[in-house]
Amino acid sequence: MRTIQILLQLMQSIKSNPAVLALLPWQDILLCVSEELSCRTELYSETQFQQVDRLFTELLEEAEAEAAAYNPDAVLSRLQKLVFALSVLPETAYADALIEQAHFDHACLRHYKEDTVIVLGDSHVNFFSGCDELSFLPIGKSINTCPDNPAYPFTPLHAGPCLAYTCCQFGTTYSFREKAEYLCQNFIKPGARILCCLGEIDLRVHVYKQTALQNKSYKQIVDDILAKYLSFLLSLQSQGYRVSCWGPVASQKESCPLNPKFPRNGSEKERNLATAYFNQRLSEMCKEHGILFLSVFDKMITPDFETREEYLSADGCHLGQNALSIALPEWKKLF
Repeated sequence: MRTIQILLQLMQSIKSNPAVLALLPWQDILLCVSEELSCRTELYSETQFQQVDRLFTELLEEAEAEAAAYNPDAVLSRLQKLVFALSVLPETAYADALIEQAHFDHACLRHYKEDTVIVLGDSHVNFFSGCDELSFLPIGKSINTCPDNPAYPFTPLHAGPCLAYTCCQFGTTYSFREKAEYLCQNFIKPGARILCCLGEIDLRVHVYKQTALQNKSYKQIVDDILAKYLSFLLSLQSQGYRVSCWGPVASQKESCPLNPKFPRNGSEKERNLATAYFNQRLSEMCKEHGILFLSVFDKMITPDFETREEYLSADGCHLGQNALSIALPEWKKLF
């Protein structure tokens, strides 16, 4: 902990030359201590954190007052107490693990107590948290959940920028299948409702890239993706979960500035044509296997297959909460 080393050096300087008391940068010391505390805010309730913060602030204020009165021994005593208090704070490496475990425990407990619907997939699960901006809380294994919203009966589980095409495979870049297995064994209760949310990245980034590489139509590429996606859905169903599927949303507007976080291939209309086919075929496949299919896609596009921008969040890629009016009728089918 760097702040402790700084304080120990200051204490040594005071012992060697008490005159340095007049030169001590108290605001900088307070800033260092505040930085140490800010890394650990999630370990405490708001009230507890205020108490901890007050303890450190009072010690520093007392030390500064004693320095102004030229009482080096009293300053050293306060700084020694400060060093001890800092030394008993959890190291950040351990704090991260504790925070992740706290998020895991809280989200899992709510899922069990309230029988929430698990929303499993890519970053589009964030819509089910009630937040416009992406707001993920790590729960370990590179999986995230979202802050609680009591009005939303969902537990979003974000497994990373995963693809429908590879969701049934082990050993992929983002290890979606391994994460799903882990969650089924350690988080999701038996027989739970699981709403799968994948495919938008496949459609925005990969479909038209693969049409050129494989010399296939977009429908053939989509069919290949859906065959893999269905395999995963059926594997969940075979484990006794009540599986449902959230269809990918309409694609980015052509006018949306290019963002390396959200790359795209094909035009807006082309991507929406592929998404329409994806959702149509997925709906049919789900019906054949008793899987509930939900989608707001049809309400998000014009007759010319242009995206209605008012339903998108500020990033131009994800659903915004303005889409709640068209989502609620779909959500009711889950309950």
